[in-house]
Amino acid sequence: MRTRRRLQFVATATAASLLTLSLGTAAQAATTAHPFPAHTTYKVGVLPSDPAATRDSAVEKQYDSWKANYLVHGCASNEYYVSTKGDGDAKNNGPVSEGQGYGMNIVPLMAGYDANAQTEFNGLWQLVKDHKDSAGLMAWQLDGKTCKYYSGTPDSATDGDLDIGYGLILADKQWGGYTADAKAWLASFYAHDVASDGHLKCEDDSGDTADTRPSDNMLDHLRAFAAYDTAHDWNKVIAKQEALFTSLTKSYSASAGLLPDFVVNANTTSPKPSPANYMENQPDNIVGYNSIRVPWHMGTDALLYGSTTAATSLGIATKESTCLKTFSKGVPANVWPHMNLNCTGRSTDGDGNTDTQAEEAGDPVGPAAMAAGDQAWTDAIWTELSKNPFGDGYYGESIKMLVYIVMAGDYWNPVTA
Repeated sequence: MRTRRRLQFVATATAASLLTLSLGTAAQAATTAHPFPAHTTYKVGVLPSDPAATRDSAVEKQYDSWKANYLVHGCASNEYYVSTKGDGDAKNNGPVSEGQGYGMNIVPLMAGYDANAQTEFNGLWQLVKDHKDSAGLMAWQLDGKTCKYYSGTPDSATDGDLDIGYGLILADKQWGGYTADAKAWLASFYAHDVASDGHLKCEDDSGDTADTRPSDNMLDHLRAFAAYDTAHDWNKVIAKQEALFTSLTKSYSASAGLLPDFVVNANTTSPKPSPANYMENQPDNIVGYNSIRVPWHMGTDALLYGSTTAATSLGIATKESTCLKTFSKGVPANVWPHMNLNCTGRSTDGDGNTDTQAEEAGDPVGPAAMAAGDQAWTDAIWTELSKNPFGDGYYGESIKMLVYIVMAGDYWNPVTA
């Protein structure tokens, strides 16, 4: 049995020429600047041993499946959303901002393979614009039938906000025409998701908090924000996040580099894991369904930015990769979704239910294994991506989609594009 409580949380075909008239921040572009496959040369690490054409084909197959199952044309005729089908993260398989952000990253990265990518992206962005909270960021959870927020006063989740902002930058580099929207979004993000000392808050309505969530630590996104939006001090955010997680791993997971789902005292020089039931019930003081994403984010940052700029990410990614390879004996499906910070597994969730199987536990280790230069482990995870042994839904399959793009070597950097 697998239960998942996280803070943050088929496609219907229509003639693209008709949808383009109603979907639009930008008009349908005549050309795609960075068509899939991108065949990016990363700064460090290794790629899976399969030839590039084989890797590209695997990504396309996964994208066809992901799009058919999770990319929905609705809630309105000019909107698309990413369904949470299979996970129950929103009523009636509705969207959450985290998933909307995943979609707004996936779709522009697959432009060139998907001829309707800009139409779909515009629909994803339109849904965000139509469902903002008082801070100008996306209300994080919508009912799939009513398309309304239903959990009290609307607020956002930082991971969704990050990915939506990054998606707008990708779209601007891919097709052009999104600059004003992207910079307005980043201004709202900086005003409401960044604490005064520079650490990332967990949501936009929490004031100047002392907590943070390590899975929001998408340093490659923040580096892109810094290059794209010079009106805000993103380098302050990057430096604070790096210092925070360097201190945290040194004190609580020196050899394994593991980070808990939630952290308190983030506004000090002595951050520490949150209490076990701080915001959710995974428990929150160890790795759970939030922080299983950390090796993906850290590994990706290292791959894009290299051993000097992304030294902190590379160090943590390498330790996590080694820990999880050792724990699982090199079998990705044997990575547990709950890990103690000393690299021992916890076999139950916060309610005491047995919980040792999740596709989204092993898959995100792939970019970390690549960055660490571990060819055998990289190849094992790459092979595992073609499977879904536990029947995971939206969450695991969306993470897999993005990990697939990174591992195939097709995750291009908007800073250097």
